[in-house]
Amino acid sequence: MSSELPDPSPYDLHLHTFWSYDARAEVEAHFRRASELGLRVIAITEHHHLDSMSDVLEVAGHYPGIRAIPAAELSVSTSIGAVDLLCYGLPVEPDARLTKLTDRYHEWQREAGAAVSAGMQALGFDYSDQRRLELLQTYRPQRAIDVQGVTHVNNNVQRSYFVERGYIHDDSGYKEILRRAAERVPVPPYPDVTGVVETVHAVGGLIAIAHPQGYFLENNVERMDLLRRECGLDGIECAHPAVDPALTPFYRDYCRRHGLFSVAGSDCHSQDQIETKFARHGGEAVWLDEFLERLDGPD
Repeated sequence: MSSELPDPSPYDLHLHTFWSYDARAEVEAHFRRASELGLRVIAITEHHHLDSMSDVLEVAGHYPGIRAIPAAELSVSTSIGAVDLLCYGLPVEPDARLTKLTDRYHEWQREAGAAVSAGMQALGFDYSDQRRLELLQTYRPQRAIDVQGVTHVNNNVQRSYFVERGYIHDDSGYKEILRRAAERVPVPPYPDVTGVVETVHAVGGLIAIAHPQGYFLENNVERMDLLRRECGLDGIECAHPAVDPALTPFYRDYCRRHGLFSVAGSDCHSQDQIETKFARHGGEAVWLDEFLERLDGPD
């Protein structure tokens, strides 16, 4: 893949703030950068929940030229393993069905974090829930912890901590020690795809598969067809920093053939990324109007 970033597009539909367990960006930083670059539309897609929604709505009021799409990135268990789904057009007002789903994701985040701690302790390492909380507090605002509890930890932060504490010799040992810990105490799977898809569609949301190159085995049409059906896909994130630009036209053509919309996002998690990568995903401008037409429905 080329190291040269594309010019900014008029939208960015895959962004995270500190309300995501692995991100540090402020909500307003996304709007401010979008305003500087002249974007029309953004979507803040937190991992597993809508906890930033009130912040997004408040900040959006100060940037009337930018439309913010209510959205989330929900990870699900499928027949091929875990898959990330970008869910757009979610209700702004509380909906019991969606609240029940996001409550389950909150529970999963706490269970996943606790399983890692328990597994590491079973291997003889001092990585208790309290240690994990202290680590979360080094980069997560307390108000996020108050809402979400003691969740799993950003992998980069956790990896560095394991090296510093001598749990592993260097970064290369991280995946192996997590594998061994999971053998002792398995990490619970993400919620099943069927229930998540049914809920998102029931509340009027649309679903696109995120950064699909790995999930699609690059350009394996049989795998693409399988996930299109299993995940109830309405669209595909055809352009993303983790998608080879050479595959983007292939994914776009697949969308055309199957009546799916195309979206794109930079997946920014931090202020540094916002300054350098925001909206530079390579998605075409025309995709935005097609997506909004699908999202908003007929006049």
